Amino acid sequence: MKKSVLFFSCLALLLGSLWADPIPYPADSEQYNAIKAGRIGKAIEQEQRLPAGIMQSIDFRQESRNGLLVPVDSTFTLALSGNDDSSSGAIPLPFTFDFYGSPQTDFYINNNGNISFGEPFSTYSSTGFPINEFPMFAAFWADVDTRPAASGKVYYKVEPSRVIVTWQQVGYYSNNTDKLNTFQIIFSDGTDPLIGIGNNIAFSYGDMQWTTGDASGGTNGFGGIPATVGLNRGDGIAYALIGSFDHAGSDYMGPAGNSGIDYLDNQLFIFSAQSMAIPPFFTHVPVD
Repeated sequence: MKKSVLFFSCLALLLGSLWADPIPYPADSEQYNAIKAGRIGKAIEQEQRLPAGIMQSIDFRQESRNGLLVPVDSTFTLALSGNDDSSSGAIPLPFTFDFYGSPQTDFYINNNGNISFGEPFSTYSSTGFPINEFPMFAAFWADVDTRPAASGKVYYKVEPSRVIVTWQQVGYYSNNTDKLNTFQIIFSDGTDPLIGIGNNIAFSYGDMQWTTGDASGGTNGFGGIPATVGLNRGDGIAYALIGSFDHAGSDYMGPAGNSGIDYLDNQLFIFSAQSMAIPPFFTHVPVD
């Protein structure tokens, strides 16, 4: 069993490196834009089903709700102006965040639907989890493009015991705004009553309409390389996965299948990912 786990972990890392295929230019450079634009329609759809036994079991329930846990208002700060694949600088935390036993004191907001620690992360095509060297949580890792005026932007708010980051009605590559996604990450020191004492990460969603950018093999926002939703410790082994999303509809195929994007509409997922001897896991949504 251990050899099988090791084999599939290595296979996932290999495929991840192939899918990521980083471009050796800054994300805001003309060279980067030219190379990425040349990949439109050339991405090969990847199957992201993972073998049983290397992923921590998931325990969550769906709660009937409407929109984000914390709506964006004037107290939020613009995290990133209109861009494609860019990231914020390091943002200091007012508390030490415990991510699976690893203390973090600052973080990066990445345009493509995730938060990372240690360094920014610009990869636009999701590789699924686990991946090595990039501790992150991804409310929706896909090719977000906020350059068009009709697209919303990414906002954040730092409070004494929690951070809120919101992707508000954002479009997808390249300059598409016919479909828009709204989603949010909250992470805390474990004392935030909104997500439940002892929990330290929450993903919440508004209306979700697209899954895939043009350079990731998508057509009209669907198909191609699926978006990833979950947590990644960054050691190539430990992770927790809600699932992958690559088409319209509300079907849910589980963490190892490709599901419909409408399943995420108005969803809320709560995580406990603090010091423990097992990978991060989901907990039930707190009862009001």
